[in-house]
Amino acid sequence: MAYSDTYGQTVNVQTLIDHGARRAGKLAEELTSEQLVSARQSLSFLLQNLINIGIQYFAIDKQVLGVSPNNYIYTLPAGANDALNVLYRTMNRPSASYTSSAGGTVGNVGDNDVDTFCLQTSANGNISANFGTNQEIYAGSIGLLPYVSGGGSQTWTLTLEYSTDNVTYLTLESLGTVTVTDNEWIWTDINPGQAVQYYRVRASGGTTLALREFYVGNNSTEITMSRLNRDDYTNLPNKNFTSNQPFQFWFDRTIPLPSLYLWPVPSDPFVQITVWYSKQIMDVGSLTNELYIPTRWYEATLMMLSHRMALELPGVDLTRIQYLEGQAEKYLNMVEQEERDRSPLYLAPNISVYTR
Repeated sequence: MAYSDTYGQTVNVQTLIDHGARRAGKLAEELTSEQLVSARQSLSFLLQNLINIGIQYFAIDKQVLGVSPNNYIYTLPAGANDALNVLYRTMNRPSASYTSSAGGTVGNVGDNDVDTFCLQTSANGNISANFGTNQEIYAGSIGLLPYVSGGGSQTWTLTLEYSTDNVTYLTLESLGTVTVTDNEWIWTDINPGQAVQYYRVRASGGTTLALREFYVGNNSTEITMSRLNRDDYTNLPNKNFTSNQPFQFWFDRTIPLPSLYLWPVPSDPFVQITVWYSKQIMDVGSLTNELYIPTRWYEATLMMLSHRMALELPGVDLTRIQYLEGQAEKYLNMVEQEERDRSPLYLAPNISVYTR
């Protein structure tokens, strides 16, 4: 007996719409161009609405924010919906010697002074860190603090690499083309990491490296920050109070992008804020795109789409519409029951306020 030996084959948007039409009692070939556009928009609407029925575990992401002294407002990426966990992070920075392949004052990238910088004299160079013989470092996170002459932003193409012999370098993380802003950190968590002596950042695509700091960190420590509501934050008597460590945050769920307001205001430029957040389902896009959902969500999504298409397609019997609505609710409930992490639940009641 032969088996397919494949699992969870993805389908594109067009296939889902075709099946949705047939379940609504229409042939896929009958759909006009206007109805195809309408079906694609309906699919987008229902996927965007999933954020309102709970946390979808496949739509959780992490962002590491590098803080700037006296700056207390930090914007989350596009699509971010709510902050689930916010942690204050410190890291150990092992001592290293630094080398630049294209000139500049390379010692400035490791001097713990964000006001100095190394500006290379030609494009497509690299800056490397050597931690010494028999001093292999397991990098947990690497930070780049760009320098842009006159302030503002530029587009760079960057790759993080590692080596055991300073001759052959392998890719640790390809950052690709990124928009960098003067004096704003770019932090990259390395998973899995490597225990090696040499790390470097390499520019390509005509990028001329200019860094204030090249930070290879390990042995991180993270502390949970407590969440403030709007009233608590707005009632703080001194919102500009500074400290090395912010303890609390207010999450402002505004548009176009949500923001974190930290308190106290951070004063140390070498710490990070780790944010785990729920996010919107990625846009549907074109008919040939795949959906940004796991395969276990296909049936529920298909039934919800079919019901919505039946509401808009002409000539669909009311009985079929009601049936499709029931099936959509059935499969949505089924997949929502499965959307969990199965971890044990611990309850620790605090009755200290009632006792002496």
